[in-house]
Amino acid sequence: MVKAEDIVLIGVKQSVIAFLKNSGKRLWAADLGSGMGGGFVSLIADEARVYAHTKGELCCLDLFSGKELWRDGLVGSGYGLASLALPGQQFISLSPAFEMKRQQDAAAASATTAGTA
Repeated sequence: MVKAEDIVLIGVKQSVIAFLKNSGKRLWAADLGSGMGGGFVSLIADEARVYAHTKGELCCLDLFSGKELWRDGLVGSGYGLASLALPGQQFISLSPAFEMKRQQDAAAASATTAGTA
């Protein structure tokens, strides 16, 4: 029987994929692809559920099957990146790679705006 601590999750291109830590065996993949905006996926999980934000929506998935339990369109919240937290768990800051990507995107947007002025 698979335990929560045996699983590693990746959020990529509007999808969540679960793997077994020790073997790398893929357990499941869930396509979150709806809504507008970018395809970056913010993730957090507890012992039973995965919470994933992408394209302006928050989805709750079953940790062991990937089945969607619920979804909220976050009406009025926009389509940007989201930070997720669970009470009682340590907050994880943005990774250096993510921060670098954010800065590159901001510089590209600034260059585009400057070129159209």
